[in-house]
Amino acid sequence: MLKKSMVLILTLLVLATTGPGLAEEMAKEGSASSKAYWITNMTLLPMGKEIVQINYEGYGVVVGDTEKSLIHNASAHVVGGMLVINGVYENESGLITYNRPDGDKIFVSFKNSGQMGKSAKGTGTIVGGTGKFVGITGTIEHKRYMLPPPAKGVSASFTVGEGTWKLP
Repeated sequence: MLKKSMVLILTLLVLATTGPGLAEEMAKEGSASSKAYWITNMTLLPMGKEIVQINYEGYGVVVGDTEKSLIHNASAHVVGGMLVINGVYENESGLITYNRPDGDKIFVSFKNSGQMGKSAKGTGTIVGGTGKFVGITGTIEHKRYMLPPPAKGVSASFTVGEGTWKLP
C-alpha cells in the first residue's frame, strides 16, 4: 500500500510541476528564420542545347534560429521543377511538406528564380498544415545556395529563410 501511495504522490508531483509547461498555448502568430539542408534527385529533359526542363524530388532537415521556431528540427520533403533557358530560370516552383518533431505538418508552396549552379532567391507561401496548424497562413523569403553535387543526377544545397505566420 505504501508503494502505491508513493507512486501516486510522485505522479501528482510530476504532473503539478510539468503540467503548466505542457498546457502552454501556442502563439497565434510569429516570425522566425531557419536554415534547411537539401539533397534532391533530378530528372532532366533536354530540349536542344539551350533549354532543359528539370524536375526534382528531395529531402531535407531544418534548424530554426531558436528551439521555439515553427519548423525547428523538422524533416522536409520537396517536389519541384523549372524550365532553364540559356542557364537562367525564372519559373521554378514546387511544394514542401515540413514534418515537425511533434508529428504535425506544415505545407509550403514556393517560387524561385536564378542561374544554374548559383544561388537563387524566392518566396514561399504557407498554404496549410495538420493538427494544431490547420488553417495556418504565412510568407517566407529565402535564398538557396548550391553545394557541390554528391553524385550524378543529385544536387545538394542549403536554404536560408525568414518568414511570418498566422494561425486562425
